[in-house]
Amino acid sequence: MSKTSIQLVGRSLAAVTIAAGALTSASSAFASGIHASARASVVHTVQGTVLSDNLVRHTLVVASPSGQVRTLRFSAAQHVAVGTEVSAQVSALADGTFHASALHTHARAHSVRLHATVVSTRGRQLVLSSGGSVFSIVRPRLKAHDSSTTVQVGEEVNVNANFQGGSLDETTIQGTGTTAVVSLEGVVATLTSTSMTLNMEEGATATVTIPSSITLPSTLAAGDQVELQASYANQIFTLVTIVNDQAAATSASNGVNQSDQSQNSTLQIEGAVVATSATSLTIQPGDGASQVVVTIPSTVTVAPVVVGAQVHVVAGLVAGVLTLISLEVQASSSNGGDAMTTEAEGSVVSVSSTSLVIQPNDQGSPVSFTVPSTIDVSSLAAGNQVQASGDLVGGVLTLTHFELQGQDH
Repeated sequence: MSKTSIQLVGRSLAAVTIAAGALTSASSAFASGIHASARASVVHTVQGTVLSDNLVRHTLVVASPSGQVRTLRFSAAQHVAVGTEVSAQVSALADGTFHASALHTHARAHSVRLHATVVSTRGRQLVLSSGGSVFSIVRPRLKAHDSSTTVQVGEEVNVNANFQGGSLDETTIQGTGTTAVVSLEGVVATLTSTSMTLNMEEGATATVTIPSSITLPSTLAAGDQVELQASYANQIFTLVTIVNDQAAATSASNGVNQSDQSQNSTLQIEGAVVATSATSLTIQPGDGASQVVVTIPSTVTVAPVVVGAQVHVVAGLVAGVLTLISLEVQASSSNGGDAMTTEAEGSVVSVSSTSLVIQPNDQGSPVSFTVPSTIDVSSLAAGNQVQASGDLVGGVLTLTHFELQGQDH
C-alpha cells in the first residue's frame, strides 16, 4: 500500500487521501499560555426558524429551510418564541456555532424540517443534537404494535415537525444512518476521573466515559456549562474532547466541531500543536479545552510539524481511534506573507544560548523555542516565570521576545 505525503507549505491546504478502505474521505493555540493568531471572520446573514432558546448560553437554535441547524450565540439572552422566523448577522466560531448580532424577528412558522442526531429518548420526548446544541421534540402517541418510527440513540434522522403551544411536535421522522461521533452540551452534574454525568435538555442526562488517555482541563468542575464530542458505540458515550462553553463562545480560531451534518463521524480540529511524533499529533484546541490526540496512520507520511504550529486537522474514528484524514498548517511565508506568532507563558524548564523550553502554567506540554544569536537569554534560569513569543522561521519556532518579571527583551 503506497503512502501519501502531507507537504507543509505557506498558508496552503495540504490534504491527505487515505488508501481505499482505510478511511472515508471528509469534507471540509492556545491553552492558558499558548496563544496563536486568529483567522479573520467573514460576516454574513443567516435566516431560520427558532427551534430552541437557551437563556444561560445566550443562544438561539435555528433551522434553515433546507433543514440545516445552526446555533447562534449572542452577547445577551434573546427572548424569542419557538417557531419565530429570524435573521441575523453572523460570523463562524471554531466549534461550529456562530457569533450573532443584529437580530430581526419576522413571521411565525407553522412547521419546520431539520436534520439531527438522537442523543436521548424518554417516553414521547426525543432529545436531539445538531449544529452545536441539544434540543427536544415531542413524539406522537404510537398506536399499538406500531414500531415503524422507532429510533435509537446515535441514529441520524430527518424530522418534520409542527409548532404547538411553544413545543416542537414531530409529524414524521426518518432515519438516515448512524454516527460514530456525537456532539453534546449541557451542565456537568457529576465528575470523577473515569466518567461524568451531563444534564442536558428537559431533564435528559448522559453518562460519558472518560478514557485514561484524556487529561481534563484543570478548571473543569461540576456545575460548568460545557460542550463535548463523544464517540458512541455499544450504547456507551466515550469522551473525545471537552471545552468550557464560555471559552468556545469567543474563539474563532481554536476549537473542535463535526465536519458537516452528513458526515458526523469526522471532526475538524483547530488549534496549536503541543506534541508531535511519527505516529501522532497532540493539539490544544483553545482555552478551557482538553487536548486532542490524533493518530497518524502508517499509510501517511507527515512532513515535520513543530510544536506551536497552528493547524487545521480533519480526523475520523477508525476502530475507536481518532485518525488523521487531512492536515493544513499555517506556516511562515517566504514571500513576505504573514507569519504565525506563538506565545507561551509559564515556568522555564531549561535554557541555553540556543534554546528555551517553557512549561505552560496550565500544565500542558512544554513549548520549545530556538533562540537566535540576536537574543540574549543569559538572564533566564530554570524555574523563572516568563512570557515568550516566537515565529515560525523555516518551520522552526524561533524566539522573538521574552519578558521576565516586568523586564522587556
